[in-house]
Amino acid sequence: MSFLIPLIILLDQITKILGEKYLVNNSIDIWFFKLTYTENTGMAFGLFQDNSFLLGIISSIIVSVLFFVREFYTKKIRSMYLDVGMIFIISGAMGNIFDRLRIGYVVDIFYIPYFSIFNVADSFVTVGGILLAIYFLRSNKYERRIYRFK
Repeated sequence: MSFLIPLIILLDQITKILGEKYLVNNSIDIWFFKLTYTENTGMAFGLFQDNSFLLGIISSIIVSVLFFVREFYTKKIRSMYLDVGMIFIISGAMGNIFDRLRIGYVVDIFYIPYFSIFNVADSFVTVGGILLAIYFLRSNKYERRIYRFK
């Protein structure tokens, strides 16, 4: 399943590059949402604006921890929800980290009125979080136990 990580990052980066190329001075209405171009120097819902460097460091630490946990924890417990959830969160976070490193902000292109503006990476992080919540709600205590590392 790890092969999904570069594919998701690539999909995210392609959509952001296309957004930069075609949506900078445009927006396209599609049913209940709009394709538009926004430079986000903060995080979800516009929190912590102009702290891109700090958010990049925090995101990198979180991704590193998730890689470690996925490598040692999910290998012992076979759960599609857990594995795919971790992969989605890691991929989405890495997509946004690449933006912060490449251009100093995150490109958001999907706007839902009265809700938020987001990108493909944000969507994968959200779906990954939902999958992890399903795993933790459905698994028993034994499955959730963290193994001791030697």
